[in-house]
Amino acid sequence: MAKGMIVPQDLQELRDRADITEVIGGYMKLRKAGRVFKGLCCFHQEKTPSFTVDPAKGLYYCHGCGKGGDVFRFIQEADGLTFSESAQKVADRVGMHLRFEGPTEPVGLRASLLLANKKAAEYFAAVLAKGPEAEGARKYVRGRGFNEKDAAHWGLGFAPRGQDTLYRHLLGQGLNSHQIVESGLAMVTDGGAHRDRFRGRVIFPVSGLTGEVVGFGARAMGEDQPKYLNTSETPLYQKSKILFGLDKAKAEIVRSGLAVVTEGYTDVMALHKVGYTNAVATCGTALGEEHFALLKRFCEKVVLAFDADNAGSVASERGFGIHSKVGLEVLVAPLPAGKDPADVALEGGKEAVQPLIEGATPLMRFVLEKEISRHALDSAEGKAKAVRAAVERLSWEPNPVARGQHAQWVAERIGVGHYQVDTVLRESARSGTSESFAPGRRAGLKRSPGHVKVEREALGILLGARERLPRAMQVLKIDHFTQPEHRVLFTALQHLAENPASGSVMDGLPDDDARRFAAELSMAPTITYNPEEVFLRLEEFRIVRQIEELKAKLDQFDPEGEANSYDEVFMELMRLDVERRKFDDK
Repeated sequence: MAKGMIVPQDLQELRDRADITEVIGGYMKLRKAGRVFKGLCCFHQEKTPSFTVDPAKGLYYCHGCGKGGDVFRFIQEADGLTFSESAQKVADRVGMHLRFEGPTEPVGLRASLLLANKKAAEYFAAVLAKGPEAEGARKYVRGRGFNEKDAAHWGLGFAPRGQDTLYRHLLGQGLNSHQIVESGLAMVTDGGAHRDRFRGRVIFPVSGLTGEVVGFGARAMGEDQPKYLNTSETPLYQKSKILFGLDKAKAEIVRSGLAVVTEGYTDVMALHKVGYTNAVATCGTALGEEHFALLKRFCEKVVLAFDADNAGSVASERGFGIHSKVGLEVLVAPLPAGKDPADVALEGGKEAVQPLIEGATPLMRFVLEKEISRHALDSAEGKAKAVRAAVERLSWEPNPVARGQHAQWVAERIGVGHYQVDTVLRESARSGTSESFAPGRRAGLKRSPGHVKVEREALGILLGARERLPRAMQVLKIDHFTQPEHRVLFTALQHLAENPASGSVMDGLPDDDARRFAAELSMAPTITYNPEEVFLRLEEFRIVRQIEELKAKLDQFDPEGEANSYDEVFMELMRLDVERRKFDDK
């Protein structure tokens, strides 16, 4: 039952008692600047702090995005709560009892989903602690080096194997079917029955910045697949924006100025156990720009402590470029072969972890060493190949001073003169073979928005596999493509699919520019893409564009004076948003 409105006197007292700097400091790193505090805004990405908190006035304001208000407004914006919910959250923080009166305020969706997750987390934890069928899970937790106290600290749990055991439990706790399904805890089968998403798995609750459970990671027991299963995307849980353990790690990250990023839940638990309480992990997804932007709010330096296998190495390389854009210093701590951070921490303690973290290599140096090590340096030919491979990676570095320092290291590492590496760098820039310096296609593509890259990938696939055209044309349309040259080429491919005897796609192109572009894509280095994934990405981008267009159109209507038009556009917007969300798990 929703509560009424808060008694005005209580609201003012709460506003006076709440320390707005302390509350906002739980979401971002704030530095004192005279009588105010400043930090990087958590509502948009920025490199230079434009977010200001004035504790004397009890207000905040961001000069970058324009958001501002009091402590209650901040909680509303940051957590997506209603006004009463945000006030209650602040009251719980300061230990104040609020009185309510008058008409009720609706309970927000976020609060509803948080309640479902909270009840589920409590149930999972109780099953792990006492449930007879969780003995295998308890053995697994002990086998990983964690005791009951560790399990309780992290809220570990176990999901029973029954088809709808959790679903029925949550119904008994007063939740309804809609809440349970929307929170990602259960799904509806084709036959209309409800089935738990997590069954027979060890559960790792994932919390937001303020410690509230927003989703779950679940590890299979035995040979069940997939090995790890996460909560599907919900209004609370977006894995590209969440780091496991950040709620517990953020204070130490701010204090030390350093975050240690791993790939697994137990890695974080083990590092915290031995004293590295600044460790966090991605939630079953690649480390991306939004993760780096989130960390930037708390520190300036990140150490990637990934498994010493191909996946870890690729993830480390993929991080390059993103961190430069965000403005973070990123280093890599390669682990012993066959070991993950949890192994190192639990076998050797803090003494084994410390040299790995302190001896972490700058990301560019790590990438260069990996590239150079692929070549034999005992011959002139091998050294020449190593230099050219290293130069290709050096082109990633946008800072000319840093690029020069790395070039000097490359020369020493390979055993050639510094001027020789500089010569190759200059030649690469002039000839356009370097991704960073080239004025041609590769540099243009590297700087292109994501949807443009995907459009080119799709066209490249179609050019290289004519047999795919009939099937592809059943799902692709001209409005999947945004660039004029892409549309021209797609139209020619479409004609070829409808008229397979008409010859080459080149014959259907209108001019030399179009033919040059088609040839460029056709002659590009072969890269193995999954066509279905590329086409799905095209559809996702198309829907996102339609959503943005409808949002702009919606802003032009008066909700009261033009109610019918407003409602029509709004309903179409909601339909498209439902379509877009289907891509979250794909």
